[in-house]
Amino acid sequence: MLKLEKICKDWKEFKLRDISFEVKEKEYFIILGHSGAGKTLLLKVIAGIHKPDSGRIYLNRRDITELPPEKRDIAYIPQNYALFPHLSVFDNIAYGLKVRKFNSAEIRRVVFELADVFGIEHLLHRKPKTLSGGEQQRVAIARALAVKPKVLLLDEPFSNLDIELRSKLIKEMKRWRKEFEFTAIHVTHNFEEAMALGDRVGVMVDGRVEQVGSIRDVFSKPKSVKVARFFGYNVLEGFLRDGFVELNDVKIRVNLDGDGRVYIVLKPDDLILSKRSGDIKALVEEIEVFKVLARVTLNINGLNVQALTTIRKIFEEGIREGDIVYVSIRGFHVIRD
Repeated sequence: MLKLEKICKDWKEFKLRDISFEVKEKEYFIILGHSGAGKTLLLKVIAGIHKPDSGRIYLNRRDITELPPEKRDIAYIPQNYALFPHLSVFDNIAYGLKVRKFNSAEIRRVVFELADVFGIEHLLHRKPKTLSGGEQQRVAIARALAVKPKVLLLDEPFSNLDIELRSKLIKEMKRWRKEFEFTAIHVTHNFEEAMALGDRVGVMVDGRVEQVGSIRDVFSKPKSVKVARFFGYNVLEGFLRDGFVELNDVKIRVNLDGDGRVYIVLKPDDLILSKRSGDIKALVEEIEVFKVLARVTLNINGLNVQALTTIRKIFEEGIREGDIVYVSIRGFHVIRD
């Protein structure tokens, strides 16, 4: 469907380096990365707003690298939605159809059908400045879909919304996707959006797409230290020798051959804490509480590790800062140097 080959671009302080991936037809593809990673610049290159310094872009095997935005059959929705402030909601949605010289009857049919699906029929006479953030987003997506683009590009679509509205619109996005069966590339820094919406994900760090795969594979088996640290996992450098990874005075058995430097990746929620029994002793240095969860900073023979557990578990075990606890490891992942 959409294929990027070794895309490079320097623009202001942002850089894209050797970015290659493919998006399948009707796939919802997430690009996940921190602010400043180059996510928006990448979308603008795909949309044709910026030309790459090198590399090629193909849509249905057609090279579109040199085409202007209006000839790419790709719709880009920026973070601020970019609605035309002087036009009504009706005319915003109808804009692309009018440019393509659809007749008035067809325009009205498409606009009202979209307005019905997005629940904005009562807003068609209003101007964008009178709308809420969620209403503006609905109008922006309806406007983009009116012209039936081959690919929809969404730049942090939920970032300007409060938590409650974001959760509601994520659910609605699932419904809209089933309704219209569109192909989408959605950039975000939010893990919840990636988990809820994505078929596959590309993790972007410092202008490079470090890993692409299914949501499950990428989150459970990061291929690089950069990706593991981006997810907030514990990354511990050790030495592989005779089937064990040595981490200071701690040894972990692994099913790997050979010797050399490796990294053990431990998800915080894969560390089980107990005051009574476990595999490894640790000192509790800090406990941070987040609603029903608690993040516990541990010192294991000089190694700084974070565990994620429930507040209930903390109370039941009577775990406090300064206590010695036992840690059992439910699972881990090894990255070779």
